[in-house]
Amino acid sequence: MKTYPVVEITFSPTGGTKKVADQISCYLGNITNTMNLIRHDVSFSDVTVPSDSLAVIAAPVFEGVIPDIVIERMKEIQGNHANCVVIAVYGNRAYDDGLIQLKDTAELCGFNVIASVAAVAEHSIMRQFGSGRPDEEDNKELKKFAEEILEKLSSEKELSTDYFVPGSHEYKRLGNLSVVPKANASCTGCGKCAEACPTGAINKNNIRTGDSSKCISCMGCIAACPKGIRKLNPVFLAAASLKMKDLLSGRKPNEIFL
Repeated sequence: MKTYPVVEITFSPTGGTKKVADQISCYLGNITNTMNLIRHDVSFSDVTVPSDSLAVIAAPVFEGVIPDIVIERMKEIQGNHANCVVIAVYGNRAYDDGLIQLKDTAELCGFNVIASVAAVAEHSIMRQFGSGRPDEEDNKELKKFAEEILEKLSSEKELSTDYFVPGSHEYKRLGNLSVVPKANASCTGCGKCAEACPTGAINKNNIRTGDSSKCISCMGCIAACPKGIRKLNPVFLAAASLKMKDLLSGRKPNEIFL
């Protein structure tokens, strides 16, 4: 079956979204270019995706929607009528309006969205939920999804972008969680957290805390800390885990729409 040059566009603060995207991309073809929407010091306004490539766009769902900063950066990119797969990655609860929002945004950018995928990764805050995902079972399922996408691309029929995707075009945000990770006195000031922050919420001159007005609670700074020093308040984390246990427990599904 024919494969394609893949342009991979991701926003993956803790790495789970990138793992999912890589699994699908590697089965669709050769990744010829990657774009990291984490970068707050980069403009994407001069990016035009080659029309003969296959774009894979992956982003996490926070509180039922795709983070505003991701949508803003996506809208700078010129899709140039390239075929596209969008992937909304969720932390073992639900993807709500995130998938349809990602599809709509990609279409606004000029992409031809031929498949939409909802996939599970570890919860970025309470990592015991969805722990280890995507795992081997997920990888087999994502490979199957990629094969379905390639089959659609190889069909002699006109590629359809008019297919059902769950969710509402109102893109309803389910809450406004704002938790800012902090470092203790053991912080060495290496600056890795500031480099990883997608919104520039961490000042290199005041590394230990973050600007709550900019922080989107993505946990990228925690993932980037080489010493494991940057953390959330353990009392908050324990209380939140207990409150969300029923919603986040069990094995939630990956789904494809095309």
